[in-house]
Amino acid sequence: MELSRLQDLVYNIFVEFDRICRKYDLAYSMEGGTLLGAVKYQNFVPWDDDIDVIMRRDDYEKFLKVAPKELGEDFFLQSYNNVSQFPLNYAKICYNKVVIYDYDYSHLKKMHHGIFMDIFPIDNVKVDKLKKHCSMVGVLTGARKTKLKVNLGKLPKLKRIVYKLVSKLPMSTLVSLQNKVCGKYNKKDTGYRYEVCNSNKKFPPMPSKMYDEYIELQFRDKKFKAIKDYDKLLKSRFSEDYMETLPPVENRKPSHNQNIIEVEN
Repeated sequence: MELSRLQDLVYNIFVEFDRICRKYDLAYSMEGGTLLGAVKYQNFVPWDDDIDVIMRRDDYEKFLKVAPKELGEDFFLQSYNNVSQFPLNYAKICYNKVVIYDYDYSHLKKMHHGIFMDIFPIDNVKVDKLKKHCSMVGVLTGARKTKLKVNLGKLPKLKRIVYKLVSKLPMSTLVSLQNKVCGKYNKKDTGYRYEVCNSNKKFPPMPSKMYDEYIELQFRDKKFKAIKDYDKLLKSRFSEDYMETLPPVENRKPSHNQNIIEVEN
């Protein structure tokens, strides 16, 4: 499938997501390459192949509740809360009419394999406890993936042993623990939020107040939501001069290694 066709289909998912969020007054922000594309191109970054958004945990949980009854028949919402073989810590909305043969997850027959957009929840974190917090999430994630026989690549022997031991717990218990650990500080005003569900050591936690004010930015033929201080977020993800610089030519390619087949109606 040509990248332009894939972008068109993923954009349709984004439009449907935005429709539901507006109906239920749920806050979200474009994130990562999607936000960069909106600011720099008012479109996808030319080589990007997906949509990423972030939501505060309370809005994220509300979305998970209302989306199944609201999504059009072409779309499917999945997270570890509703798909037993879903290995990730965030949700995806998939497009039903396209099949992805993903090398890492193709053996998970109960997982939906349509093209997708990613929805990342952000949680309150304590900066001085962040490393431990992320490690706890990582152990539970590793245990769930071990249980699902997902290829974890090269890992230290001790990590493999820990993941295997924890994976003996029932999947429902692992999911419950995952929710509790991710949201460990959500009832406290810690002053910072972070994508603890999908941590990246290169990205710092951001002040909580950043996620309280939103604006709208043009992306293709519609406007979508972004945090008001998007400049600070983009500088933390890319570089101080993200508007002027481009990645090396060899890195200007889709980020997902997938074989994609469109299913005929």
